[in-house]
Amino acid sequence: MSNNKRNVIGLALALISGSAAAELPHSSILSRYGMTPDQLPKPATIEVQEPEQAKSRFEIQPEQPFVTFRSGDKNAPEITGNISIDHAMQQDYQRCQAIHEELKRRGGKYISCDSSIPWMP
Repeated sequence: MSNNKRNVIGLALALISGSAAAELPHSSILSRYGMTPDQLPKPATIEVQEPEQAKSRFEIQPEQPFVTFRSGDKNAPEITGNISIDHAMQQDYQRCQAIHEELKRRGGKYISCDSSIPWMP
C-alpha cells in the first residue's frame, strides 16, 4: 500500500470520527432526564476494618548456616526410650570416645562420635 493511499484512508477515518463526535449531545445525562446532582443518592459509608494478621501456612525459621564447625562437643547420643537401643547407642558412643582419645594421643586423624562434620581441631 502506498503512502498516498494510507494518507487518504487516515483522512477519511478522521472525518468520520469527527462527524460522529459532533452528533453527541453537549448536555449532561442528568439534564436530559430532568435531574440535578443534588437529587442523586448519597454513597454508602464504608467502615474501614484493619486486616487481621493472617497466620502463615508455613513455619518460617531463620536460615541455618551451611557448615557448622565444632570441636569436641562430647554430645551424648539421643535417648529413644527403648532400653536396648539406648544401651547399644551408649556403648557405641563410649567405644568411639575411647578410639578418639587414642587417636588424639597418637596424633592421628580426628573422628566424630556425634554425627557432626569431622575436621582437624
